[in-house]
Amino acid sequence: MGKLGMKELATALDGNDAPSTYDAEERVIIALDFGTTFSGIAYCFPNKANSKVATVVNWPGMDGESHNAPKIPTILHYNGNKMTWGASVDHLADSIVGVKLLLDPSQEKPLYLPTGNVKTDLKKLPKPPVMVAADFIAAIYQYALKEISAQVPESYMKLCQKQFVLSVPAIWSDAAKNTTLQAAKIAGMFPVTLIKEPEAAAMHTLHDLDFSLRVGDAFVICDAGGGTVDLISYEVEAIAPKLKLKELVPGTAGMAGSLGLNKRFEEAVKNLIGEEEVFRIKKTKAWFRANTQFDREIKPAFRGKPTEEYFVNFPMADLEDDPSNGLESNCWRMTGNDVKNIFAPLITDILRLINEQVNEVLIKRPGKGVTGIFLVGGFGGSQYLKSCVEKAQPKIQILQPSDAWSAIVKGAALSKLPSTAMITSTVATKHYGVEARSIYDNELDYGEKTTIDPQGKTRCHTFTWYITIGDDLQRDAEIKFPFVRWLDIDFADNELIFESVLYESKDRAAPRHRSKGESIGTNCSVKADLRGIDRSLFKMRTDTSGKPYYDVYYDLVVRLESALMSFSTEVNGKTMGSVEASYRD
Repeated sequence: MGKLGMKELATALDGNDAPSTYDAEERVIIALDFGTTFSGIAYCFPNKANSKVATVVNWPGMDGESHNAPKIPTILHYNGNKMTWGASVDHLADSIVGVKLLLDPSQEKPLYLPTGNVKTDLKKLPKPPVMVAADFIAAIYQYALKEISAQVPESYMKLCQKQFVLSVPAIWSDAAKNTTLQAAKIAGMFPVTLIKEPEAAAMHTLHDLDFSLRVGDAFVICDAGGGTVDLISYEVEAIAPKLKLKELVPGTAGMAGSLGLNKRFEEAVKNLIGEEEVFRIKKTKAWFRANTQFDREIKPAFRGKPTEEYFVNFPMADLEDDPSNGLESNCWRMTGNDVKNIFAPLITDILRLINEQVNEVLIKRPGKGVTGIFLVGGFGGSQYLKSCVEKAQPKIQILQPSDAWSAIVKGAALSKLPSTAMITSTVATKHYGVEARSIYDNELDYGEKTTIDPQGKTRCHTFTWYITIGDDLQRDAEIKFPFVRWLDIDFADNELIFESVLYESKDRAAPRHRSKGESIGTNCSVKADLRGIDRSLFKMRTDTSGKPYYDVYYDLVVRLESALMSFSTEVNGKTMGSVEASYRD
């Protein structure tokens, strides 16, 4: 993934990474669903009477059936210093699509999707993906701001303090979530917070249900979007005075989004007419017409019946007829089986993910069952997907909100209205901890490399996991990671800048040693600057040779937020110094 230098990033953030100089009572909440294939914006004015979450529906370049749509295509085109975006991009232009996926290139693609080269895709970009994403976010945000401003008097809008919230896939690494956050800040959205996409969908869907919820009800939220499919399960903790939900089991996810259908459609066309012909017609309107037909007409209309028939047109493509495969006069007659074959592996993957999530909930709540499964997101609106889930889960009600496509962006805005609904706790999907020199244990640490500390004690490197997979984590709770550092008596001032590495692991059992772990990786490096603290808080000691040194005790404090952790440091229970977290790709 392309990287920004620290100087370049600092310049990009200049003026955008500082909080507002005032704290206005009037607010406007602006939520962005930055999607792989489509993006949208929702907003609300929480101080206005009977304020409701609304979406921006009028976008530049949109016309016909797409007019008054809550989403705009996530697509950009650069021509020198000029950038066009969304529906305004010329369909024959060499455009950038799927930039969101390049913010987290570490995600494994399933075998049923055509292989691609991430490095090649990155080289094609005119700038690092975080800056390309920032350009798109800035364009959609600035345009939406004008649309929102038209809904209220100009004087009122000037009074409002803006609060931004950005949805991100739950499947993403913390590094990718942080990169997305930086892109939003570069684009001018500040202050901005993150929310997991399925959590946002749950906030909207369960809050707006048109039938009664009961305490103890459990729901699986399946957010099937363009790039990813995220699943999280919730239990209703309270109904009044506001809806309270808690996560039940670790969320699961996969790269089975609807963009995969488009890629498999392209592969099907290659099998029909050959790769060279596809390369040729991609330079003409023929490919745009055919791909648009599949994406906007066939995908949403398909019901899974072999008797269904669809006609895909390649106007003026001059393709050779192949009647035995349904290709005549630049028109491909697709049968229901043709379309079903395109859908098949993605449907199978989604059904597997749903089945795994349901089984985990049943284990967590023996005898209580699952009340319902919600299908949200663009792919979640597919009637064929719903019918497949109904067959696979006949004992559970499958619900498909009419506004499934905009559920995420609406829920993201709703999350900033704590008087209506809230998530009380989440479930850890990874182990999080630190590695340090611990007192050697003959039984637990046998065979590990050892060192001797200043007190003459034998130590070896072990992991301490403060968060483990499956832990119930209270929202906005704080977890303290205690550290001790040894400093010479004549230490230099800059030696009080301590860098600690926060590790993560997906191993079933949290490993004690690096040699025993299969999936241990760096989550982030946290730099704590304690140069300004009172030196009297240090504890002077002497080593085995009588040489004095200092023990410096401090806590790294991790605050658990919706999608990304935040950090601070405490000495003797008081917040001191500054903390900077650096994520690595």
